[in-house]
Formats: sequence, C-alpha cells, structure tokens
Amino acid sequence: MQECYTNQPEHICASIVPIFKTLNYPELQKINTLIKKKNYPKNTILFSKGDVTSHLYILRYGRVKLYETSEDGRQQIIRLLEPGDFFGELALIMEEQHYLLNAETLEDTGICLLARDDFKGLIHQNPEISLGVMQALTDRLASAENFISTLTLKTIEQRLISWLLAMSEKEGVLTPQGIRLTINLPRHELASLFGTTRETISRKFSKLQADGLITINGQKQIMILNKDELVVLAQL
Repeated sequence: MQECYTNQPEHICASIVPIFKTLNYPELQKINTLIKKKNYPKNTILFSKGDVTSHLYILRYGRVKLYETSEDGRQQIIRLLEPGDFFGELALIMEEQHYLLNAETLEDTGICLLARDDFKGLIHQNPEISLGVMQALTDRLASAENFISTLTLKTIEQRLISWLLAMSEKEGVLTPQGIRLTINLPRHELASLFGTTRETISRKFSKLQADGLITINGQKQIMILNKDELVVLAQL
C-alpha cells in the first residue's frame, strides 16, 4: 500500500486513523490541510527517547520500529508499524511530554505529521475525537500487556511461532503447499523483536524446518506447512 487513502478524490491520511473515524469527508479534508507529508530514507531516526513530543505520526508507506535501547547498546523492539498505523498520540493530549521510545524507519518511508496545536483545535471543534484517543490509548495498553506477557511467559520458539501465526493471518497467501509468507524483517531485527540473538533465531527457523512445520526459501520466503501443529506449540 503506497498511499493512505484511495477511495476519495484525494489522498487523506486522517481517513485511516481510528481516532478520526467519526468525522465526515469534509472534516477529513480540513484535517488534510493541516497535515504535512514527509518522506524519509531507510534507517532514519524519527525521534529519540527523551525528545519533546510534538506531532502525531501517520504512516503512509514503509515501516517503522519503536524500540528501547539498553545501557550496553542492545535493542528491544516494542512495536513494528506498517502503513495505516499511527504513533505519537500522547503528544496530542499532554503538554511537554517526552517520547518514551526511539523511532527509526526500516525502509524508505512516507509519513504524515499533524502538529499538537492543530490537533487541539480539532478537539475543540470535534470533542468526540477525544473518545477515539481514549480508545487508542486503551488499545495500546492492552497490546503492551500482551507483549510483556509474551516476552516473560513464552520461550523464544513460542514467540517466533506466535509471530509467524499472526503474520499468516494478516499477510499470508494460501497455496496448495501451505501458507506463503514474505518476511521483510532481517534476522537481526527479528532477534530484537523477540529479545534474543540473530543466531538463536536462525536456529529456531532451522528446527521448525527440520520438524517439517515450515520450509524456508532464501531470507524472505517462508511456507507454513502445518499451521495446526504450530498453534499447539505456541500454546504449550
């Protein structure tokens, strides 16, 4: 998906953001006049932990990782963002807050930026947007709790399997051989996502293939051969 909105005469990033779902098309057009579109190359730091928040970020295309860095330089990915996702919503409702995570593009990325002051004006005109913000924050909290549970209660193999299953539901292509997935994350980024090392991720992939549960074609293509067995393993 290279553009954020294609069912209207012009592309409107706000149309894909849940907090704006109560607005009609003219209102979305108005928001569009307040939004700035920017393009960033791969490996661009959008903001760092501790920076003062200022904008809502809407991902038009590309991918972004939100991550924490330990004192010894190791990364832990907290969220992976894809087209249609948004982040930085705390900047819209709180004064002089600071980003709690780092944000970096994983590939060439297009982003729509909505400034905090402009958003506050929108809330005054459309108070129902506040309910959308509250729902978004609730969803973020639920996602964070689920992520923490996965990291603390599941093994590395279970985390990897759970992620493969989630990706199969979201992006998998059903074929006569199984469910085909395209993995766009390099091994070191997957390791960061699951809180382990690149070597461990490679070993887990090899084990799943040796067990006849998946086949690996190069660095990006994976075929899930036995989804039911993977579901069982993820829940053990």
